[in-house]
Amino acid sequence: MTEQQIIDAAYNLLEQDNTKWATTDDEYSTARAFLNMGVGRWETYMNTTWRELWTTLTDSASTLSGDKTTSAAVSAYDCPTDMVRPGGYVTTSASTATSTHTFWTVKNPEDTAILANSDEYYCYFTGNKRTGFDLHFNSRITLTAGHTIDYPYYKAATTSSSTSTVLEMSDSYYLAYFIAAHMSEEGINADFFNMSEEKLENMRVQNMSGLWGVPFQIDDISEGFGDVGGKTISSTNQTGR
Repeated sequence: MTEQQIIDAAYNLLEQDNTKWATTDDEYSTARAFLNMGVGRWETYMNTTWRELWTTLTDSASTLSGDKTTSAAVSAYDCPTDMVRPGGYVTTSASTATSTHTFWTVKNPEDTAILANSDEYYCYFTGNKRTGFDLHFNSRITLTAGHTIDYPYYKAATTSSSTSTVLEMSDSYYLAYFIAAHMSEEGINADFFNMSEEKLENMRVQNMSGLWGVPFQIDDISEGFGDVGGKTISSTNQTGR
């Protein structure tokens, strides 16, 4: 659902007619503010790690400033501005249809001091949500210019400033009920609020339920890829990893 569809649904709940707020109305601006408050509640709800917020550097928008290709004699690269925390591995690969992937073991920044003279294929991330993150490759390894960088990362939830914005959460009606609950003339409407909370909890339970046919407990991905740090592995050999 777009922002417009969510806010229209909230209007229907409150007014029980089909007139809708114009985007220039004060009520619409208020509804957008409550929508973004609802997004913030979803994003931080019970410290849930939402599957919808995992993405990759490859899939991130170009406007987010993440460096996606290597440069000669450069070991540090900007990460996307919506990064909250990195995932468990990094790859570099030649930009060809039959490319091979080099896996880099992700280290904690505080561990790199003991690796000062190491030729291991490792990398690490520095930074924070306020100033942004950077990816650092072992500066003793010579990178080939023009290779593609990729890694998974956990992103910040999208907030809305446009009628056409589509949000990540699986049940957008949570936001419609959240908005309606907080814009009721009698104060917070308990029925609407309880419905929004029920939808929020249902999303959390669904998020924890796992994928069909995939074991609930899986090995730490960073440990698995750490065993192949620095090895170039054909992309055709990665099926099922």
